[in-house]
Amino acid sequence: MDTNLPAQECVTPALYKCAYPAPYPEVRVVAQNPYYAQLLLEDYAGTVSEFSAISQYLYHHFVLERHYKDAADLLSCISLVEMHHMELLAKTIIKLGADPRLRTVNNAHMDKYWNASFVFYGVSLCDRISSDIASEWAAIENYRKHQQLIDDPGIKQLLGRIILDELHHIDLFKQVMQKYCRSQLPRQAPVKV
Repeated sequence: MDTNLPAQECVTPALYKCAYPAPYPEVRVVAQNPYYAQLLLEDYAGTVSEFSAISQYLYHHFVLERHYKDAADLLSCISLVEMHHMELLAKTIIKLGADPRLRTVNNAHMDKYWNASFVFYGVSLCDRISSDIASEWAAIENYRKHQQLIDDPGIKQLLGRIILDELHHIDLFKQVMQKYCRSQLPRQAPVKV
């Protein structure tokens, strides 16, 4: 194996059909920062994280594929984008000086490793997709919180770009809900004029 090949970073969402149509920023940090790495480990492999989303979406893909192929294909497609997010976060965590193991680190510097109880398994298409939408919103909330806590323009830009994908995924999941789960969608209150 040739280890002298030039490093290539995937900076275009063209490879990912379910990504928001905009380029990804280059992975860069101002300096190593263990605190920033600790925050990003939450997004990487915490309860609400890219690894949890990948695992959940792939499980949902496997159990839905037989009866809901279009929804299963969408879940697989979105999980590929989440894998790209995980890769970008791992590269950032490494540049910040930390090891991107599947874990979070608390303030006492104790590791909490990822486990499969973080996945919502569900029993039906509608509860699964509804949970997937909720997971995307929770991820967005975490990313926005971390954007406020991190004073590094490169990381802020990366998190902002990931948020665009997560918002796009919500729109895609809502299309599945419209198709299969109309009776379970929240009713919009009439607008008073």
